[in-house]
Amino acid sequence: METPISLMGRPSSADWQDYSEIAARTGDGDLSRRLAAVIAAIGQERFETRLADLLGAAANLDQINVVSLEGERTRPLFSWHRASPEMASVLVGQYVSERFFQRDPTLDRLTRSKRQGLRLGLMRRGQIEDDWYRRHFFDDAQLEGKLSILDQGQTHAIYQNYYFAAGTEAFSLQEVENLARLAETASQCVLRHQELRSPPATAPARPDPAAVSRILDRRAPSLAVREREVCSRIVTGYTTEAIALDLGITANSVATYRKRAYAKLGICSQHQLFLLCLDT
Repeated sequence: METPISLMGRPSSADWQDYSEIAARTGDGDLSRRLAAVIAAIGQERFETRLADLLGAAANLDQINVVSLEGERTRPLFSWHRASPEMASVLVGQYVSERFFQRDPTLDRLTRSKRQGLRLGLMRRGQIEDDWYRRHFFDDAQLEGKLSILDQGQTHAIYQNYYFAAGTEAFSLQEVENLARLAETASQCVLRHQELRSPPATAPARPDPAAVSRILDRRAPSLAVREREVCSRIVTGYTTEAIALDLGITANSVATYRKRAYAKLGICSQHQLFLLCLDT
């Protein structure tokens, strides 16, 4: 019988050392396999399902939303809800389009933090002072709280939110560690997936405020001229500051005209204004 040959060419029976049990002890084998499946699915239809599967294995989640914070180009990247995917999509859409991230107390704290690298914070709904924000994004959605992770880059930040349901316990330390360990990789996977799935970048033409104003003139004749001018610019994507500059008025005046217009129209949000102006 031949003597075993070592990798260095020296006869040996003890060169091989089996470290397989180390992988078992880390407890990350399942997450690693799921992460590999996510990476393999980038750019494909199954990507979001695989990503939700990975994150759901890392912690007992009821809702997820991930947004890219890029100033005026803030956009939703991923959303998921255990029972109602449609609700998650609507909520994250409102969160971005109506700029509710500016009222997010967790984001405010993480943004002001001086800590380098990932910034994490857990907040329960009882800690949220903004009554409307708490009711809309937590009470009505039957969510108790969330773990937020801010992955700050040089030009933009990825803001991940992981929610737990009302009547359930907050995430364990192990679950927080799992989500933190996956955060940067998840961010890069989502961004790369979006790049591959998006059509070639072309500068979209901004809708003409004058055209929107004509729609409002037909559908909401009770609006004063200035109120209609402000609303038409809201619909076409102008910020408050941009509207003020374009119309030669102050930002406070923009807010006043918007409030008056919303009262006349019987609406309370930018989303409702969009629906009113859909020229169908």
